[in-house]
Amino acid sequence: MRKNKSRLLRFHQQHKISHNLIIIVLCTLLAACSANSAINGNGSGGGSMQCQSNCTIGPGVQGVKVFVEPDTGDQFIASAITQAQTSVWVEMYLLTDRAIINALEAAAQRSIDVRVMLEAHPYGASGAMQTLDRLRAAGVKAQTASPDFALTHEKGMILDGTTVYIMTANFTRSALGGTSSVTNREYGIIDTNQPDVQAVQNIFTADWNRTNAQFDDPNLVVSPVNSRNSFTTLINNAHNMLLIEAEEMQDSGIEQALMNAVQRGVKVQVILPTPGNASSDSNSAGITSIQQGGVLVKEDAHLYMHAKIIVADGRTAFVGSENISAASLEHNRELGIIVLDPSVLNTLQQTFQQDWSDSQNV
Repeated sequence: MRKNKSRLLRFHQQHKISHNLIIIVLCTLLAACSANSAINGNGSGGGSMQCQSNCTIGPGVQGVKVFVEPDTGDQFIASAITQAQTSVWVEMYLLTDRAIINALEAAAQRSIDVRVMLEAHPYGASGAMQTLDRLRAAGVKAQTASPDFALTHEKGMILDGTTVYIMTANFTRSALGGTSSVTNREYGIIDTNQPDVQAVQNIFTADWNRTNAQFDDPNLVVSPVNSRNSFTTLINNAHNMLLIEAEEMQDSGIEQALMNAVQRGVKVQVILPTPGNASSDSNSAGITSIQQGGVLVKEDAHLYMHAKIIVADGRTAFVGSENISAASLEHNRELGIIVLDPSVLNTLQQTFQQDWSDSQNV
């Protein structure tokens, strides 16, 4: 009888321990799922969990330079390629500018390591394969971009392993100086900070070899890795002012973040392209949404607004290839950077104010 009672007691004790262990494991799993949802929430819909105002992004780079198009022109890029000593690596959505193609060919003929990756199927454009064939014939190592992404929309260049160009501009005439029919507003950051250069090199090498990019640089804004969180955090951390130049307004999550900023007392000004092409016409729903939320919106009638910048409180800025769209933030290869440099911020703000005065109310 005592043996039976003892066995029964041990059974209850073991059952209680197992039960408690199960509860602990379930709680741990639920907590992990919740944390992952908060960190990785990247849906464009309002139901997705977003990074809130206590999240962080990189401190931002100092000591960088900015150039503004169409004022600078394509010879600025062509000259930089001409001056390269050892290597020129380009990862680009569109490459049609003849001066730049000539400079790349000449660099290859000087026995410099010239590598070019182009998107094979850019939206509304053709000729990528012909450009790659021409470059190969001149000795350039040229190939299509990685098929792992919906599009490679990046606009990046690395010179001599020491300088990286992170841009909103493709290497086209409309982007770099303009044409008789189309002239874009564009920006480019020139960065010699070695952690940034090394990280961009790692991304380029991974995309070139069709492998997963490994990098650790919180100042970089990279799709599909961290662009949504970077945008949301930059917007959510603004206290007084947000200045935005963008080609697209097609993401409900970012639109909601902008409207939330207005509700916090932030003045939000957005410049978009004028209607008349597929991209700007598809902004109409987004424009209506953010205007109802108090965002001030204008459309640039002077230049085609291809720029992609966000300036927060005059102290921190994003510059890069990312559009405000779910495709750009979550499915493309994109590259941008967070900037803290006062001189760059001053140029961005001055250019924005000029564009704002040239733009029309929606």
